[in-house]
Amino acid sequence: MKRLLLILSTLFLVNCGSSDLPTEKAAKIKTFKNKNIEAKYPKTWIKFGGLDYVYFMPKKVRDNNFENEVEHVSINKNNIQINSFNQIENVLNKHGNTLTRNQIKKSFELVKLNSQAKFIYKIESFITYNSSPNTYKRVEYFYQNQGMLKYFIYQMREELFDLYHEDALFIINSVHNKK
Repeated sequence: MKRLLLILSTLFLVNCGSSDLPTEKAAKIKTFKNKNIEAKYPKTWIKFGGLDYVYFMPKKVRDNNFENEVEHVSINKNNIQINSFNQIENVLNKHGNTLTRNQIKKSFELVKLNSQAKFIYKIESFITYNSSPNTYKRVEYFYQNQGMLKYFIYQMREELFDLYHEDALFIINSVHNKK
């Protein structure tokens, strides 16, 4: 019996040293703060930007293409004015259809999310830019705040999107608005 307890105690102590402990996971996370927001991001990602604009990008993606500013998570002041809650789907469909700077082709799907979720809608898009032969996948997550639709963006080359999606969602879900 003593021998069994000794073996079980040893196994317990060995398992306590596993790499999934919260303190070790926390050591792999950085925090970004400014006067408006706070966000957490993995140490395998970098933060860049300025003048109250911040983007996050996997270090490996940045190392492979230093000039790359298309593949990132954006938690900036992305806002759309709305006059009534009933207009949201019309406004988002117009937003999803609009080509922005350097975009030459775009397809999208508007998805209404669970009413209990932090975000109320998301737009999933496939985009082609005039400066790249690649197709980029983008997801924009929308929430309502003070008569505005605010949103965060995750965009990556289509073939890399799933690889970094979990980290991107971690960043987006960690955002805390201070105001």
